[in-house]
Amino acid sequence: MRIGFVGAGKVGSSLALYFYSHQCEISGFYSKTEEHAVEIADKTESHAFTDINSLAKISDLLFITVPDDEIASVFREISSDNLKNTIVCHCSGSLTAKEVFGEDDNALNIRKISLHPLCAVDSKESHTEFEKVFFFLEGNHEATELMMDFLKSCSLNVRIISSDIKAKYHLAASVVSNQVVALINGGVELLEQCGFTKEDSLEALAPLIKGNIEHVLKNGPVQALTGPVQRGDVNTVSKHIRSLETYSDRLLYTLLSRKLLQIAKIKNPDRDFSKLDKYLSE
Repeated sequence: MRIGFVGAGKVGSSLALYFYSHQCEISGFYSKTEEHAVEIADKTESHAFTDINSLAKISDLLFITVPDDEIASVFREISSDNLKNTIVCHCSGSLTAKEVFGEDDNALNIRKISLHPLCAVDSKESHTEFEKVFFFLEGNHEATELMMDFLKSCSLNVRIISSDIKAKYHLAASVVSNQVVALINGGVELLEQCGFTKEDSLEALAPLIKGNIEHVLKNGPVQALTGPVQRGDVNTVSKHIRSLETYSDRLLYTLLSRKLLQIAKIKNPDRDFSKLDKYLSE
């Protein structure tokens, strides 16, 4: 299978280097920034193209690895005739194949899918971490099955998801990688209000953050839960809420505590949480 890439940024370059390291044939690269295409083509013993259609014509699998808001317009630059019998793939976490590419072209056997690595691809050489990462496929049934076999042959962890849950899948990733940053920043701000510098606040909280994440990953969220909510400690929870200066922060703490209470009831089914339950519902 000849694999081509439109876009030579972090995602495209990392995927190409990974496939190349597993003896896959890279057909080449097309990029608006020609030197980027040349750079990665040299590393993968392939070619840099100045014409997107020339690359598409010789590729069996074509990745379009450009920013999300450019994928559809870049795809429209490619003649359908040059995509005959080709699998076309984007790597957006939030968009489905159909949203970007439209319906499959059965007459020309153009099969449209998406492949998303559940990780932060923060450099052009992130491929070194890919064997630890889960990849999620979505789109044309036949093509996702073919891709699953291919990716597994390259020692990757792969799952197929349906298009209708793509947004929820991406939300899960966003909650644990983005929203958690807001919570950590909130903790830092609270210590700053206690007189700490931002740097000291983060350093002081680091062992708690790391330890908790390690506990969650090792034992699961239920067993990792500690603190006043899992103890049913109404007094401490009420002190926390009174210490918060804005309504939005108090509301956020309350809503999160309600979520924690659900977990606490699973961890401690015989504990009486009625007082805390009532307090958090007021």
